[in-house]
Amino acid sequence: MPEIKNKKFSVNADGLFKQNIVLMSGLVTAPIIVAATNAERAVMLIVSFFLISYTGILLCRFIPRRIVYTVRILLYAVVAAAMYIPTMILLERLFHEAVSEVSLYVGLMVVNSFLLAKTETRFYLKPYPEMTLDAFIYVLGYALVTLVVGVLREILAYGTVYSFHLCEPIMPAAKSPFFGFILVGILAAFCRGIVGRRTSVRKERGV
Repeated sequence: MPEIKNKKFSVNADGLFKQNIVLMSGLVTAPIIVAATNAERAVMLIVSFFLISYTGILLCRFIPRRIVYTVRILLYAVVAAAMYIPTMILLERLFHEAVSEVSLYVGLMVVNSFLLAKTETRFYLKPYPEMTLDAFIYVLGYALVTLVVGVLREILAYGTVYSFHLCEPIMPAAKSPFFGFILVGILAAFCRGIVGRRTSVRKERGV
């Protein structure tokens, strides 16, 4: 994958595809599999993930590293929990009653492994400006997968996109968690296949 560079720092863009946290790492798949059954729900998950996880990463960076690891992780969860309240208020203003359909899974984001683990193994090892862009690319990768899954399932199950009628329902079962699991698995296999192929080509070319 290309690297985003300037005079001050460089950020690898692998988080968008090669190290996608849904398709390659499987860190935050449950809400997508169960709740991303249409485009609107997908957008709600994206907004929630951005506000809780990305904002949490930016804020938790200021927690001193000298604090013991176990306590730091607990503090990360506390910060994320604090972000849950304004996130739900914003969702209720933007989506009204529909927010109840994903509220449970928004709550689960407070302790998602992306925030609690990736921070320690990658983001907090980098300078703050570089970290902010790197983490944003990972969140963008999550957003792309979530939106693709939501739109595909809505078209198949309801024949609509954001309630705009396109066709007759093709596969009503597409809204089920089982289908969501299968769809995410297919996308993951496709993603891994492309990454593996690119890696092989680069090795053959000696890159």
